[in-house]
Amino acid sequence: MKDYFKYFDKFTFVLLLLLAVISIFLIYSAGYSSHETHYLKQAVWLLVSLLVFFIVFALKIDFIFRNAFAVYLALIVILVLQIVLGGTVARTKSWFRLWGIGFQFSEFVKIPLALYLAKILTQFEVIDWKAFVKLMVVIVAPVALIILQPDMGVSFILCSFVPLVILLKKIKPAVLVISLLLVVFSGIIGWYSVLRPYQRDRIISFLNPSEYKTSTGYHIIQSKIAIGSGGLGGKGYLKGSQSQYRFLPARHTDFIISTIGEEFGFINTSLLFFVFFIFFYRQFKFNFKNDEEFYFIYLFNGLILFQFIINVTMAIGFFPVLGISLPFVSYGGSSLLSLFIGEAIVFRIKINTYLT
Repeated sequence: MKDYFKYFDKFTFVLLLLLAVISIFLIYSAGYSSHETHYLKQAVWLLVSLLVFFIVFALKIDFIFRNAFAVYLALIVILVLQIVLGGTVARTKSWFRLWGIGFQFSEFVKIPLALYLAKILTQFEVIDWKAFVKLMVVIVAPVALIILQPDMGVSFILCSFVPLVILLKKIKPAVLVISLLLVVFSGIIGWYSVLRPYQRDRIISFLNPSEYKTSTGYHIIQSKIAIGSGGLGGKGYLKGSQSQYRFLPARHTDFIISTIGEEFGFINTSLLFFVFFIFFYRQFKFNFKNDEEFYFIYLFNGLILFQFIINVTMAIGFFPVLGISLPFVSYGGSSLLSLFIGEAIVFRIKINTYLT
């Protein structure tokens, strides 16, 4: 037990906890004027996430990897049942309610998917046709089901596994060319056959939000106003006009970074980014002995980094609004819990590396 405490990455864990605690205060501010209680729910979810973190951390890594595919299949079945039997909440079927508590199972797919992809990558020296087909089937299956719910944010984030896999392994040139052509072809098919009109409008409005300022471009315009009005030092905690007067949509979820920018300004927002930078630096700068463990670390944290970049660029108008949250900070119990579970596995791998 002493060895576990000795090698436990306490500094990175404090960073993780710091981001989650900051989140509660930011969510409180975002809902302050309308007396919302999202911050209390987030606090409860944080306690649950911490409890589950240490439960998962106590599991053996071999057990986790051995059961990854079974959990992956179970979540696939749940996603199918949600589409067939689930009720619609906010135009999607991605939510499951139990005793008044909402769960978004699509958020949890990233964990077994990253684990199983890591196992597959150890089976091939180079990504040939056989490896490519196997990897794509494993990724596309949950992505397609989540698109049908529809949840463009989560499905888009899961798609980040494709470039991450290519970065981790050598790929045959012919396979790379075909994969790029498939991406283009899938994008065209998806645009005309899968995306709903309001989803296409969101993407189009990103190019010229002022033309859609009363509809799908409203989010981007208000977000830019909030961030710009914060200046260097911000307006002060609980004093953001865009968030307190509710001009800013999704101010506690997808656009929480805009709330931060307005109330705390560029300097303090940069400090938050610095915390993220240190977190990612410490998670990536580590030598792992086992290939599948190495791949999981990079796949899972690479996905979080990708999500972070997309959320920030979305808030400043450099990326279409797809409903992507800021990791560890945006309101959302399912998202927070899934991230803590994944990081528990990361921390466990680090311990194993020292003890073996």
